[in-house]
Amino acid sequence: MKKNSTKGYIILGILFALVSIFAFAVPTIKTATFWIAYVFTAVAFVAQIFIWKTALGKEETLKSKFLGFPVLYIAIVYAIIQMAAFAVFLFVPAFPAWSAIVVCPVIAGVSAICMITADVGRDEIKRVEVKVQKKVFYIRELQTEVELLAAAETDVDIKTALAQLAEKIRFSDPMSNEQLADLENKISAKVLELKTAANKKEVIAEITLLLDERNRKCKFLK
Repeated sequence: MKKNSTKGYIILGILFALVSIFAFAVPTIKTATFWIAYVFTAVAFVAQIFIWKTALGKEETLKSKFLGFPVLYIAIVYAIIQMAAFAVFLFVPAFPAWSAIVVCPVIAGVSAICMITADVGRDEIKRVEVKVQKKVFYIRELQTEVELLAAAETDVDIKTALAQLAEKIRFSDPMSNEQLADLENKISAKVLELKTAANKKEVIAEITLLLDERNRKCKFLK
């Protein structure tokens, strides 16, 4: 990723150099409008470096980088629009200086708002994802515990019952809820009880009933 970023920065440098060469090679009058637009174009290119580093932070996961692409896309569009505006001011030097003072900051400001909005959206997606992961962790952990008990069980009937229980847990509603805390604690306690219970079939039946109750409440709470 670091190599790709370096290549990206090199491409940015080459593009800006080409834009500068083109701008100064074209035989037009270099008015105040030209210089204002040129400075804002240079800022747009420099801004790409900081935006890319922020959007594609090296310490984030691949999914986080993917979520950062909308910000990167807006940044690139911003640079393209700014270059287009610069081209207009380059070939039409008769435009007054105030037109560049108005147009260029508007392009930068609107782009900044769009990038901030996109970044807020990315943070919200990540926040919701973390919340969902916490909620589904309970049922996944429960399923693993029962599967381990089934794998260690020597009694064929009980082993089968445990496997069926694990399958039931697997297809239970994965989303937890704060209001289910007491019920889920009871289920966890019963699963823990299975390790030392004398009559495991009875405990399995109790867990099945508790799971049914939990699933009904999950549906009600949605």
